[in-house]
Amino acid sequence: EEEEEEEIVSPHVLHHQIHMSNPNHMYDEEDEEEWLPFEGIEKAAVLQQCRDFSAINVNVPLCIEHMTKVLYLAANGTVFSPMEATDIFFGATKLFQCEHPKLRRLLYVFLKELSGVAEQVFIASSSLVKDISSNNDSNRCNAIRTLRKVTDATMIGPMERYLRQAVVDKQSNVVSAAIVTGIHLAHAQPEMVKRWGTEVAEALKNRGSKVQYHALALLHKLRRSDRVSVMKFVQMSQSGPLRSPLALCLLVKMCAELMQEDFAQSLDLYKFVTSMTHHSSDLVVFEAAKAICALKGVTAKEVSPAVLIIGMYLTSHKPVLRFGAIRQLNRVATTYPTVVASLNSDIEALTSDPNRSVATLAITTLLKTGTEFGIERLVRQLTVNLNDLNDEFKIVIVDAMRVLNVKFPSKYQVLIDFLFNALRETATGEFKHAVVETMVSIAQTNPAAKEPVLLRLAELIEDCEYVFLIKRVLTLLGDEGPSTSKPQNFVRFIYNRVMLETPIVRAVAITTLAKFAAAVPSLRQSIAVLFRRTMNDPDDEVRDRAVFYHKLFTKGDEVAIRTLVSEVSSAVARHRVSTAPKLSLGAGMVDTVDVAAVAAVAAPAGTSAAASSSNAVTGSSTSSDMSPAILQAREKLRRIPQLKELGEPIRTLEMVPLTEPDNEYVVSVAKHIYGENLVLQFKVTNTMDNISLKKITIETDLSQLEAEPLFAIAIDHVAPGATEFGYVVLRYEADRFPSGSVQCAFRFSMQEGDEEAGSEEEYPIEAFAVNVSDFITPVDLGNGFESQWTSFREEETVDTYALKTMRNLTVAAHELIDFYGMWVEGGKPEKITTKSHTVNMCGSLADERKTVVLISGKVFIAADNSVALQLAIRGADAETRQFLSTALVS
Repeated sequence: EEEEEEEIVSPHVLHHQIHMSNPNHMYDEEDEEEWLPFEGIEKAAVLQQCRDFSAINVNVPLCIEHMTKVLYLAANGTVFSPMEATDIFFGATKLFQCEHPKLRRLLYVFLKELSGVAEQVFIASSSLVKDISSNNDSNRCNAIRTLRKVTDATMIGPMERYLRQAVVDKQSNVVSAAIVTGIHLAHAQPEMVKRWGTEVAEALKNRGSKVQYHALALLHKLRRSDRVSVMKFVQMSQSGPLRSPLALCLLVKMCAELMQEDFAQSLDLYKFVTSMTHHSSDLVVFEAAKAICALKGVTAKEVSPAVLIIGMYLTSHKPVLRFGAIRQLNRVATTYPTVVASLNSDIEALTSDPNRSVATLAITTLLKTGTEFGIERLVRQLTVNLNDLNDEFKIVIVDAMRVLNVKFPSKYQVLIDFLFNALRETATGEFKHAVVETMVSIAQTNPAAKEPVLLRLAELIEDCEYVFLIKRVLTLLGDEGPSTSKPQNFVRFIYNRVMLETPIVRAVAITTLAKFAAAVPSLRQSIAVLFRRTMNDPDDEVRDRAVFYHKLFTKGDEVAIRTLVSEVSSAVARHRVSTAPKLSLGAGMVDTVDVAAVAAVAAPAGTSAAASSSNAVTGSSTSSDMSPAILQAREKLRRIPQLKELGEPIRTLEMVPLTEPDNEYVVSVAKHIYGENLVLQFKVTNTMDNISLKKITIETDLSQLEAEPLFAIAIDHVAPGATEFGYVVLRYEADRFPSGSVQCAFRFSMQEGDEEAGSEEEYPIEAFAVNVSDFITPVDLGNGFESQWTSFREEETVDTYALKTMRNLTVAAHELIDFYGMWVEGGKPEKITTKSHTVNMCGSLADERKTVVLISGKVFIAADNSVALQLAIRGADAETRQFLSTALVS
């Protein structure tokens, strides 16, 4: 709730602003450089310049520039040592002598930024107290906020009277600043903040919009989401004092939380939220309607009032209100289509709305609520609008096709044609991936659509620029193609990939042909001929696969074919289905469609078609086989002579992408865990045509890891369309698992054709984390946790920790589970409403013995109303147990 700071202009960017004020000024590369006035500055030089803070005659513009440089360095990851930060901090406190308004506002930001690193920062509190007692309201607000940052929680007591006085101040901004500070202090000093109850309650009754919002938030936090206190707030809003739209929105959120927990006991709250749908503020109306529509386990009767109110906004003259209304109805239509169907006439009018986003959401809503007879017309209209939308909305439309396929299975041809036409348009890889996955979903849930989908996808890979999509389609053809009525129709499409594509695609195509040969004996002879033609391929992987499969199928050993092709293929397919991620639609957009829920709504009573189709989609499996990506990573690892002495990894983590998947170069990393070694395997794919990557270097900053770098294996070059692997090998102390962030930089030179390689270029790539959970494999004990826990009673370590930074028990339990990454008895809790909760977990450590460790963590509310944890660990030796315990809070 920080007050927005006025922009402080550095002299270095003044020239750029003059250019931008001229409408005839043409953009060039020099302008781009002027956007970064501090690019290339060095920390040592800036520290030297900060001595100007102590000058007798303060140079205000120069001091502003120096502070901005320090903030710039801190924002870009430069680390200041405690001594450096302390020197700068205390030098800056001398600027309190200057009353310049811009300098003073920046000084508050500066002190808050350095307070977490500098030492003995509480000395600045005396200057801040003077500002709090001044007549300048801007300084008073900022000083109150800064005081919390520079004063330790245990030393805030003497300052309490200044904060309590500010809560009853005449200026609303000062009151808000004090209350927001109280919200932050409530984590560390709840008893002190509780003493402000009378003042805060008075502010809630008599103050303006922002003050009421902050006061309500503080009171609610102090009362720990108590149902009785929420009812008192509801009564207060009905009797008159609580009028702020922001405060009412917060109150609606409080009611929604309690209704989600127990709707039967919250009918009074439901009536209040329903009454808020008639409020004069559109903000409150939408918040109340959204809360009602989001309730789980309620009938259409409870949702109908909110839907009807939202429907009134469909004819609003404000585009933002029309958009908000149709987006909410789009969500509701997935679960309650009959309720939304009553508004179809108004929604129909929005299909021609000048705002393409509104029109698109209207069409997709009608697709969910309409009848089978109008599907073709709506889909044709969608085709016209599609090119004018961004990818986020395109994916929303594509995902709606899954719902239609479940509701109207006979219209699959219309849906497939629409999706295939979308694939033929120029679009990003993310969008095309969404289209392909939707087509796959249609094929899996609708048997009649299977062959048409496979044929269209086979046509797609004839002219597709994205390697990952070609691989996905080839894998799908290998799994599903042999069971079609005419499997020979797909062989030509697959073999074309062997002749025309990059090595990684050729290798996948060879394996796909092998699946056809294994499943369809009549095709074996012709496919064996194709393998023979590929046995001279220049790529080792492709050539080895072709030779292997040629010998396998010419020999004709059915047992070997079943074991090495059919069973392996089935196991990988099961694992892929069980671990397939849900399609992401982007922040703020409509959630991914739950096809099972749609099927339950769409299917008539007494039918099981929808249920069976949803089971086909989910395809749950308990197979623990490794994914194809891990199998490939391990296979490459085995071929490195320097790594053979390490043996087989105890655990291999999935590839973590470090770049976008549609980049010209794609970089990812896999972590291979050994008893005392960690191998980072970097995978570099060159997706460019006729351009090779040379002199490749991936620099890794391992300073945060308590591990010793042993050696690295570099990548010499990556040919066009090829993939190569590089390695960094680390050693760590046994049972002392390293953790931290690894920063990376990617350097390479480009070589086009036979020309000489260009100069070296550096591109940043994403950092990745090494976590303690990487060294622990989940072990599913089913219902046997209690017996195992008893058997390990002689090997136990118990510690209790205060988790004052945790907001509530749910957050604490989730952090505990995520940190260790173990199997959790009963699954991860969604929300904890009791005063304590116990999490039981089990996993095996990445040591030579694969030691089993059991953890029982009890999160509870301590006497000071903060969150605490009692952590009991059994198994392993005492030293390892102590390490696992202290690692959580270190």
